[in-house]
Amino acid sequence: MKNSKYDPVTIIGVGACLLMFAAIPVIQRRFFPQPPARTTEAPATQPEATTPAQPSPATTPAQPETAATTQTPAVPAGTASAVPDIFLANAQPSEEPVILERPGEAALYIDKAGLGVTGIRLEQYDLHKTKKGEPPSPKVVLSSYEYPFLGLVAPGLENPKFTSNGKVATLERTAQGGSLKVTETWDASAEGTYEIHYSIKVENIGPGAAALDGWMVSAGAITPSITPNRKAARGENAGGATMGFGKGKNTKEFNLKKLTKLDAEDRQRLAMTPVAWTAVHSKYFVMGLWFAESSQMFAGVQAAAVPTAAAPGAPSIPDGRYRMRAILPQRLVQPGENLSWDMVAYAGPKNCERLYCFDNGISSVMGIDLFFAWHPAWMGWISRGLLGMMLWIRSFFPESIGFGMAVILLTILVRIVFWPLIHKSTVSMRKMQALKPQLDEIKEKYKNDPQTMYRKQRELFKENDVSQLGGCLPMLLQIPVFFALFNTFRNAIELRHAGFLWATDLSMPDTLSFSPEAIPIRPFALLMGITMYLQQKLSPNPDPNSAKMMNFMTIFFIFLFYNMPSALTLYLSVSYLLGILQTYITNKMIPLPQATKVTG
Repeated sequence: MKNSKYDPVTIIGVGACLLMFAAIPVIQRRFFPQPPARTTEAPATQPEATTPAQPSPATTPAQPETAATTQTPAVPAGTASAVPDIFLANAQPSEEPVILERPGEAALYIDKAGLGVTGIRLEQYDLHKTKKGEPPSPKVVLSSYEYPFLGLVAPGLENPKFTSNGKVATLERTAQGGSLKVTETWDASAEGTYEIHYSIKVENIGPGAAALDGWMVSAGAITPSITPNRKAARGENAGGATMGFGKGKNTKEFNLKKLTKLDAEDRQRLAMTPVAWTAVHSKYFVMGLWFAESSQMFAGVQAAAVPTAAAPGAPSIPDGRYRMRAILPQRLVQPGENLSWDMVAYAGPKNCERLYCFDNGISSVMGIDLFFAWHPAWMGWISRGLLGMMLWIRSFFPESIGFGMAVILLTILVRIVFWPLIHKSTVSMRKMQALKPQLDEIKEKYKNDPQTMYRKQRELFKENDVSQLGGCLPMLLQIPVFFALFNTFRNAIELRHAGFLWATDLSMPDTLSFSPEAIPIRPFALLMGITMYLQQKLSPNPDPNSAKMMNFMTIFFIFLFYNMPSALTLYLSVSYLLGILQTYITNKMIPLPQATKVTG
């Protein structure tokens, strides 16, 4: 029988690695969807509509949203909180919106005619990072006139009466020919929470019963990327339209590609499936909606990909924005009866501390519990723990270098925790290196008797106290920590716009400013490859074929991580540098062991 070149453990190990790497493209397609193709002009038709319609609070549920006009939208003048044009959809507001102010946190723009929240300006988040001498960046703004947030969509709403005291806004209207009095309230008084308390009260003032069927609430629309200069970041287009079923324990996620492929049957199924909450989100920001009473659920949702409004003169994206509406439960309101729906909305950053406070599953939009293709709860716990540690370390340093030093010190801490395991692995590999002559002798002697050959190899390993899994077990144990760090560096909004050394934004690749656009120079990714190669050269590896494979993996990793956030490549570079130091110390302190020969 022909001699097998590799033992079963090697074959199983290599097979597991190949499966892991084969899963990487699948994971990237799932969590890093490619940006939609850009066009040079606005689309002739909208994906959701067959006929144009002016956006109006009286739009019936049967009429889908459309891009109403091409006029430049009016922006409140003379206020520092004006919504930037780039985020206003091509819809003309009825009049200047009312602003609910949260000093230092957010400003909410509410349309007096009933569209809902047409802008949410986040005071603490710049749209893009500016360099010294450049004018200040506009702030991040969520929602728009065309696809508003927290607005009632129902037939026959009329006679609006609007009041506001700067913290709470109220809109009263009538419906069904004046037989219903409908009152919407937006309460933004809970400062420091990014929460909006929204309620709808319906009073039947007519002589007969009134059926509330097909009433909906605008659940918002958001572009995958709301930072114009972040094209190079893999995962920047991540996000989606998400809904939670059964108190949010089970979720369904749609990216732009999935939304554009929804047919009539899919849309009908979504409209008839009760959900606990809805969310539209980009990489770093989210708009979520749910009932204040946890037992209540929406009757279903409308989810679609809709056009993205572009800056004047810039190309538009036909399907560049996630949009959702939440369908309210059907109700029959008797004469003189009152009905109310109380809801809680969150519109702000994807912040772990805030989103995990809501015990309804909306924290799943964070994506920090990713482990290969699964989302186990324990992975989220590890990721949050590492993020908390990083934020604590960052507090000891100046803002200009805080997060960079936090990444470095967190890397050192992780290496210290795994030092004993890595040390044991290195010793095991050195023992394997010492056994290579005898292993070669056994393979040659019993090349025609594989069973005896494997038995002799096991006896040799046992006699010399060598574990065949000793070299890979520490690496396997580090995989969850690596995924947790990957989740943290990829999703933590705290890293957005945080610079370190030449990296202007640790959530982005560290591209040097003078590098050509076609071939960007990214030092951290290159340093990661160099240190990985040097560590492999220092590490004992008795199998030359395995050594060649590891050299190939170095090149593969450079390509794989070249477009990753610079915080991740910084972590890997420091980790490999520490690995080189540990391997050098181990090789110097522990002499190459002498193998005990097994006879027979």
